[in-house]
Amino acid sequence: MWLKDQMMQRKSKTLKSQLSKVGFFFLIVGIIVFISTPLRILKEEVFEEMRLAIFQKNINEDNNTTINNVNTENLTVTTEKKEEAEENDKKANYSYIGEISIPKIKLKRGFVSKESKYNNVEYNVTIANISDYPDVPLGNFILMAHSGNAYISFFDKLYKLQIGDEATVSYNANTYNYRLTNIYNQAKTGTVAIYRNPSIKTLTLITCTHNDDYNQTIYIFEEI
Repeated sequence: MWLKDQMMQRKSKTLKSQLSKVGFFFLIVGIIVFISTPLRILKEEVFEEMRLAIFQKNINEDNNTTINNVNTENLTVTTEKKEEAEENDKKANYSYIGEISIPKIKLKRGFVSKESKYNNVEYNVTIANISDYPDVPLGNFILMAHSGNAYISFFDKLYKLQIGDEATVSYNANTYNYRLTNIYNQAKTGTVAIYRNPSIKTLTLITCTHNDDYNQTIYIFEEI
């Protein structure tokens, strides 16, 4: 009888030990789940800062342009703090000279002249300094903006576009219609190579690649 009691006590202790281990395991899992959400949010915020940092406010106009079967235009850009931009944006009285519209993603945003101090990715959809205006024959109208979840992420939905989608640019009381013909990515190296057909008027949009902190995406539209 004594031996039987001893065996039952041992089984009880073993069971309690196992239950304690299982309880400790679920406690650790709960803690990990609890802290993982803010860590993930922090990671996303850091990545967003990295996205913003790849753009700069000045365009290097001395880069080479090569025209063969395609036109290659190299751009270099820099940024300021987005917090300052948000505050300044509330105070700014923009004088837009035109507007880009992409119905599929419900994008409609004005742009200022290249000479304006608000022609900057920290404030607006921005015209590259080496860009042609939409009324230039066979020109390339180049616009840049941030993507992601930031206040100034005007191109955050471009990743939803597909070949054949259309865009419209209004400028100087005229409307120019374009169709998307090419989408490609490039590494964030501080420069952007634009490949287009120089015999067709072009609209080029540049932004950070969706859910990718190391690349940027170039969208080439040709005039319809």
